[in-house]
Amino acid sequence: MKAIFLLFIGAALGVALLPYLLFRQNEMPPGTNLASPAYPFDTAKLLIDRTAWDSQSGQSHKEHRIFDAILDEIDAAETFLIADFFLWNPWKGATDTGDDLRPLASDLATALIEKRIQSPDMPMLVITDPINRIYGDHAPDFFQRLADAGIPIVFTALDQLPDSNKLYAPQAWFWSKFLPGEKADDARLVPNPFNPEGEKLTLPQLGRLLSFKANHRKLLLTGHRGGKTRLLLPSFNPADGSANHSNIGVLVDGAVAGFAADSELKLARWSALSPENIQGGLAAEASKVISEIENYLAVLPAPDFADPGQASVAYRSEGAIRDEILLQFQQAIPGTQIDIGMFYFSERKVIGALKVAIERGAVVRLLLDANRDAFGREKNGIPNRIVAAELMELADDFDVQVRWAATQGEQFHSKVLRIRGSQQDILFLGSANWTRRNIGNLNLEANLLLANAAAVNAQFDAYFDSVWNNERGDQESLPYEDWAEAGWSLTWKKWLYRFQEWSGASTF
Repeated sequence: MKAIFLLFIGAALGVALLPYLLFRQNEMPPGTNLASPAYPFDTAKLLIDRTAWDSQSGQSHKEHRIFDAILDEIDAAETFLIADFFLWNPWKGATDTGDDLRPLASDLATALIEKRIQSPDMPMLVITDPINRIYGDHAPDFFQRLADAGIPIVFTALDQLPDSNKLYAPQAWFWSKFLPGEKADDARLVPNPFNPEGEKLTLPQLGRLLSFKANHRKLLLTGHRGGKTRLLLPSFNPADGSANHSNIGVLVDGAVAGFAADSELKLARWSALSPENIQGGLAAEASKVISEIENYLAVLPAPDFADPGQASVAYRSEGAIRDEILLQFQQAIPGTQIDIGMFYFSERKVIGALKVAIERGAVVRLLLDANRDAFGREKNGIPNRIVAAELMELADDFDVQVRWAATQGEQFHSKVLRIRGSQQDILFLGSANWTRRNIGNLNLEANLLLANAAAVNAQFDAYFDSVWNNERGDQESLPYEDWAEAGWSLTWKKWLYRFQEWSGASTF
């Protein structure tokens, strides 16, 4: 009897462990993990969305620039257009702000449809993440309106990306490949987490949601007569629930836009191999548009490369973003000023490199989201408050400071690094949070590295100092003590954060 019991236990363990033995992680697909050369540019414009709180009136003050710039770029496009945005939907989650939220999602769709009417022959391509149809059939109506207007929409094939979740990704892969069982496509049992009034989700939708894979890029590429190309790359999502967030981005011209466009077209190619990833059955149209833009880029003049010390811009994506951050921290010498504005900061290699830079004598200021709000739902401060506590352990001996963005329900959604000193003068910004999932060759991300860009860097420095010191009179940042973690709260959150960052069992 004992032998039978042990045999049963062994068989059960074997079945449980088999997925981990058979599972093979995907490689990053074409068009990812890229580091471009440094290119010169003619113009670069910093775009900032600020949401500040007036404590006397009890109202927020919004100074937002990014979405209007997106609309202007769509209107100005002449030879091609590529839009790739992570969150693009009208859902507000649990946010209860009434008409206070600008209808970004539908306004963007309307702008693209109007552009199609004005320029019926110009190739236009939309790429987005399947989160916007909740990994199933919950796409907002405007996606079909875009398709009806002849604009192909390619939902990213997330199954081609590596899996960030070490715990259940092998199990999900195994059960779907080898023991599929009955499909649950018609059993809608799961409450809709994005739209409380929306239709419930199926179990397969829930499974894809819990994989936490994403095309997290946010960018707009436009072509212009004379072989000119422009790239607008922000931390901004055109989602109604994100309308009040603080964000930052840059609009730049030159060869870097062609480099980014080539990456986007490769992404669209391997995603469009499955017709189910294309809205409205426009598979042939999608292939045609991709080819047309490829042909346009192929005949552009060979790009010039920036000389040392010249103002330049370079493209970084996925794991190359982390490589760049680590390189910049390694180069920091005593007295180098490092300013960081970040929505999520958790990646252990980056934290270690930053601590070494601090101990070497770099002067560091971190402006962080307190991770307390997510579309009307309360969060527990992980990971930023825990990482901030770790860095502030150095504050007695070294020059490191932390302040919190003074949010009131919205998020400080920027992801930006500024370094200035005798040997460095860079601004690094884009879509990527500093987390394992975002910069560890798992999700899709896109950043721009500007070097020696005097006007843009000066504008950012003035902005950062203004928020840091609340120079406008509004409350835009709070002292570290206001949201500092300590005691038992810090202890259990530290271990939870470390487990989540290692395992991928988290939303960050």
